[in-house]
Amino acid sequence: MNTTKKKSFIIGVYDRIEIFFYLLLILALILAIGFIFFEIFTSWVHYLKRDEIIYFVFFVLDRSLLALMLLEILHTIKITLKGSIKLAIEPFLMIGIIASVRRILVLSVEIAHPPEGCVASEEMFKHYMLETALLIVLILSFVAGIIFLRRCLGAQGR
Repeated sequence: MNTTKKKSFIIGVYDRIEIFFYLLLILALILAIGFIFFEIFTSWVHYLKRDEIIYFVFFVLDRSLLALMLLEILHTIKITLKGSIKLAIEPFLMIGIIASVRRILVLSVEIAHPPEGCVASEEMFKHYMLETALLIVLILSFVAGIIFLRRCLGAQGR
């Protein structure tokens, strides 16, 4: 076997291993999304018994955004498996936006409804506001990145 055949054999084995792990990752993400939806559909009774409908709304929103993040990751894997040569950055920026919005929603619930026995202090409030401000800057950066990418790719396509 000459050197070129050895290299192509090794690359072929590596490609098969990589695809195998992508398939495992896809299976794990699909199971995680399934469990998220199962949790959403089975937990409403718990919240309604305690008359905590607002918590249930935030819970559903939080879990739905988490599922959306996982779906965006699945989409990125699909693009990778199609063999697209282009680097797909936009899905990662979208995941970042979704994660940041999710965290802002969780923070707003934590501020509005602190855990039992915990009093929201002024220092704690300042901490939440600082984190929210940083998340907003992060979201704006992600959006600017998406706009920049679309304009650059649009100019290249002409």
